[in-house]
Amino acid sequence: MSLEDRQYILNKILPKLYRHARKIYNLIDRSKYPTRTTYVPGLPWDLEGTVMNYLLSGESDFTYRHVICQKRKSKENNVILLIDTSHSVLTHLKLIILTSILLTMTINLKDFSIINFDTQPNIMKAFSDSQIASKDLVTHLIDIRSGGKTNIYEALYTAKQEFSRRVSPKKTLIMISDLLATSGLDYLPILSRMHDVRIIVTPKRQTLQLTKPLLGKLRRMPNIKLYLMPQNERKIPKLLEQVLFD
Repeated sequence: MSLEDRQYILNKILPKLYRHARKIYNLIDRSKYPTRTTYVPGLPWDLEGTVMNYLLSGESDFTYRHVICQKRKSKENNVILLIDTSHSVLTHLKLIILTSILLTMTINLKDFSIINFDTQPNIMKAFSDSQIASKDLVTHLIDIRSGGKTNIYEALYTAKQEFSRRVSPKKTLIMISDLLATSGLDYLPILSRMHDVRIIVTPKRQTLQLTKPLLGKLRRMPNIKLYLMPQNERKIPKLLEQVLFD
């Protein structure tokens, strides 16, 4: 990325992305906490809330109307962001970086890992890196350079190993790539065994034509959802809302 693009992202784009990230983060954050719901036999009670509700009602008789229930908390979702930084995505590197930055500012970092790859994968942030700050990750992402061949198999294998260190059953892989593998083994078998995969495909017309048969196979795989990277950076927040909430 050129110095001019870097300064543009830092001074113009990042403040806007931060506002979008807060909005998306709040949507995710609320979904992790118990929600009050009408009493149904068998649901667990929120005892403290129920007693307070009864006392505040001023009624002498306790009924089921005073009962406050809570839906169980959903388990944390472990997310790995896999970023293609090979030579073939050079023309869309700025869009890839902006998308990655917004994801980094959106997802709880303790449940988040980032791997960038070309010929070989590089773990930028492991699940175990609990001390790294969001601003440091953003700086690393801005400094990404494009080059090398595209080895998706090795990147997926590394992601699989990283997932194996987490015990939660909820694991989502978000991959940004043109899917044009130029080295490594066939990656479809390993991709098919992953539970939840969201792939953002970079919009290069020539590449999309070359990968058309592959895209057809991926659309038929039940664990995979495909998205097209918008060519306008202002549409990236909307794209990520779809990726995260589909």
